[in-house]
Amino acid sequence: MRIIRSVQATRFRHIGVLLVLFLLGMMAMRFAASYVSSVASGAGIFDLNFGNDGIYVHDNLLALGDAGRNVYLYAFLPIDTIYAAIYAVFYVYTLAFFLRCTVPNWWNHTRWLVLLPVLGAICDWLENMCFAFMLIQPSTSVNLLLVTSTSLLTKAKFVLVYLSLSIVLGLVLGWLVCCARVKRRQE
Repeated sequence: MRIIRSVQATRFRHIGVLLVLFLLGMMAMRFAASYVSSVASGAGIFDLNFGNDGIYVHDNLLALGDAGRNVYLYAFLPIDTIYAAIYAVFYVYTLAFFLRCTVPNWWNHTRWLVLLPVLGAICDWLENMCFAFMLIQPSTSVNLLLVTSTSLLTKAKFVLVYLSLSIVLGLVLGWLVCCARVKRRQE
């Protein structure tokens, strides 16, 4: 109950602090991804693709090698897991703030929208667990069911996170229009 009251009472300064954390987390994740790539001689990160097929996963696991797998598993995945929590909190509070500012009686009608980034983060965490399992397995034994389910989780994560971003941007635009109208009326 306390979390619900906290989300409902979001202030603009909270959004600013969360935005800074969001951007720092994004930078850390991008740095970790480039570190994995540099250690693994250019091999890519699975998380940054909109789904992966079995051939790509097999080839990329081979290209990562032992050093790349270790960096991916022990550096990138923990950072990505923390980042998922950061973006979920950022989007939940940002959605709540701008819904409150732009939609009358928002809690009764649109409160379910704040669940989208949480579902995205859950998909991200499940995806990370699947990738961790792939990274500890021999690269010659890629399970196609695991690859398929991980690919679906990746796609769901992208859809939910970008849908949250799109809604936030739409609400910010609506909020700016409302502010401009109020200012124009005052003049």
